[in-house]
Amino acid sequence: MSPSEAVRLCAALAQCEIALVRRDPVAPALLSQAARHASGLGPGALVAAAAGLARAVDPSAGGDDAAAARKVVQALCRAAAHEAEAALLAGAAA
Repeated sequence: MSPSEAVRLCAALAQCEIALVRRDPVAPALLSQAARHASGLGPGALVAAAAGLARAVDPSAGGDDAAAARKVVQALCRAAAHEAEAALLAGAAA
């Protein structure tokens, strides 16, 4: 993953996480866009899983199921962001 790809993915995932925290109904669309950015990159599978779960269960809805889904989607986003950040740090160390 190039540094520019990693930065773009980190920015997209940050937007997704903010939308999830705010329970914004655009979160699934943002996750789908982030999944397109991540396609073919290391964290791509994590972002795709997060986007799929967000489409299947509305993370902006109330209730225990939506809250649990939102937490899982947030965890997947965070893990993908950590992978992208690790790629940036590895590039900086080289």
